[in-house]
Amino acid sequence: MPPESLVYTGAKVFPTRIDLIKYDSESFTALENITAEDAIGSVGKNTCNWLIISGFEDISSIEQLGKHFGINPLILEDIFNVQHLPKVEDSGTSLFITLKSLHYQQNHLRIDAEQISMFLSNNILITFQEQAGKLFEPIFERLKAGKGKGRMKQEDYLAYLLMDQIVDNYYLLLDRLEDQIESMEKSLLKTPSDGLAMNFLNFKKNLVLMRRTIYPLKDEIRYISREESEIIDAGTRLHLSDVHDHLNHIIQSLDNYREMISTMMDLLLANNSNRMNSIMKTLTLVSTIFIPLTFAVGIYGMNFKHMPELEWKFGYLVFMLLILGIGSGMYFYMKRKKWF
Repeated sequence: MPPESLVYTGAKVFPTRIDLIKYDSESFTALENITAEDAIGSVGKNTCNWLIISGFEDISSIEQLGKHFGINPLILEDIFNVQHLPKVEDSGTSLFITLKSLHYQQNHLRIDAEQISMFLSNNILITFQEQAGKLFEPIFERLKAGKGKGRMKQEDYLAYLLMDQIVDNYYLLLDRLEDQIESMEKSLLKTPSDGLAMNFLNFKKNLVLMRRTIYPLKDEIRYISREESEIIDAGTRLHLSDVHDHLNHIIQSLDNYREMISTMMDLLLANNSNRMNSIMKTLTLVSTIFIPLTFAVGIYGMNFKHMPELEWKFGYLVFMLLILGIGSGMYFYMKRKKWF
């Protein structure tokens, strides 16, 4: 495809939904499931405007909104390409932010990622989501109820609230990962099994996904929190610095979890090695006991005609007692040496 082609790279395309939220310190208006033309005509001049676009099925409507609000076609291409790592692009008059929202799938013990893109310009914030969801519902409810500082601030503060909401969800994932580590520790100590190694590998995949998602975001948040921008207010940059600190803490926690899981994997391998060594030692001891017995049986299994013991009345009984005595003697000798 040529450059600036709008091709969605996700696994499944969801229907496009457009919502517009307008608010100020005195009023709050939510226009739900509207057309692109209605969204363009309803943007307020003296209010904060939050345009929510969910789903990428209707490419023409998204392209129409992009042209009206001055979104560069290359940025639209990045929005549709959901394989991007988190990044920030500051053009001076607008700010483009893309980051990942992570969701924990309890049934499959894995983490799924959804790309969230934000386009911040004068008088409007546009968010792009792969599908409609309840990720930002707490922020919507606070704005609607007039709680907090959101209604008193501009769109840049709203962008901070959305990013902070996503980062807060990362902490929920940390709690899930910590619970999973505790569960695997108990299984490792009580009933280690071959399936536990697969759990370790899946856990490491989750850690790699989170680190690959969060580490670039940390650097980008650091950039917009320290660089002066016409789009980001100085007060909002202080709040973004707090988000940057949270990301630092999350990355440190991920590093600690990675060390813990590596230690647990080493312990599992050591346990498997010790168990195999114990099995081999037992087999070796059993083989050692039967070596002289096999030798004796081999002698009396030879087909020589003149063997005195063959004609002896008590030969069989004596031979069996001899074998039993040799085996028992070797067993107690090894037991005394504490070989098992």
